[in-house]
Amino acid sequence: GQAAPTRINYTEPPFEIFRSLEGVDFAARVLQTKGNVVISGRSAGQGTLMGIDNVDFSKVAWFRDDLFPAHPFRYLDLLGEYEQAAIVPSGIAEKFQLKPGDLVSVGLGDGMIEFVIVGILPYWPSQYPDQSPFVIANLDYIYDQVPLIPYEVWLKMKPDAKVAPIVTKLLDNGIELASVKDVRSELIAQSKHPTRGGVFGILSLGFIVSVLVSLSGYLLYWFFNLSGRIVQFGVLRAMGLSRKQLTGMLLLEQLFTGGLSIVLGLLIGRVTSILFLPFLQTSENIDNAVPPFRVVFEEQDMLQLYGVIGFMLLTGAGLLFLHIRRLRVHQAVKMGEER
Repeated sequence: GQAAPTRINYTEPPFEIFRSLEGVDFAARVLQTKGNVVISGRSAGQGTLMGIDNVDFSKVAWFRDDLFPAHPFRYLDLLGEYEQAAIVPSGIAEKFQLKPGDLVSVGLGDGMIEFVIVGILPYWPSQYPDQSPFVIANLDYIYDQVPLIPYEVWLKMKPDAKVAPIVTKLLDNGIELASVKDVRSELIAQSKHPTRGGVFGILSLGFIVSVLVSLSGYLLYWFFNLSGRIVQFGVLRAMGLSRKQLTGMLLLEQLFTGGLSIVLGLLIGRVTSILFLPFLQTSENIDNAVPPFRVVFEEQDMLQLYGVIGFMLLTGAGLLFLHIRRLRVHQAVKMGEER
């Protein structure tokens, strides 16, 4: 029989094809391969060597600015300044006392590649620093040192662009794909996950119930409060207090009682959210929470909340105006009558 090949040689298709695909804004070559990370002659264990083209990567990857000591593009600039430049995670830098200018090597199947550290940061797109250390380096420099290794092509798509026509076009051009991963379809699948639906359903139901209870309690309070004080209002009106002054007095009363409770409720709600929402992380994803869980106050949700509060206040004010308009002084003030 035929002897099994001892080596596989890969050929790289022209990259311009990916950039010119319909529905694609930007494309970037991204190499992710496992290797043995060596620092000062000591092995730091297996890590991920990630090779990128810094300009293309800046257009395709998504960065969250608040996760980095400096703007992420500053690190990409440093990669472009030095051919052998590399970025390493904070965890491994602290463990081995690394600083910019130190050397780090990555051993692959075809040899050892040496890099110079130019940046240290906690997170990087698609990497899990707690599971394995990463070394971010220039893709062309890696391919100067070792033979071609299969890489991924990251595409930044237009909002409504479909993936299937792209795959067909690439196959027509003779480019075979090992796998295709669409983040948008993954997000849709995750949004339909039963655990997520259950948690969001409980939160939504809790919000609706609390709003209904608050609204009904608020309206009942004002109705009985106004009904019980008709004699007082009548006396005040008979003493010369105008309807406008009486309305203003009651509105101020409403503002100082209801307004204070609303402000306190919003502050307590925000603090409670920051303290307790992280406990809603599901057990299956808590280990892979990179970047860490973040409590976000969506502007649209806050506007809905303000809308409900505004409706409650306007309803209370409307009830108040209606009650004062119907108030008849000669009926309210009668000798010996109490209500």
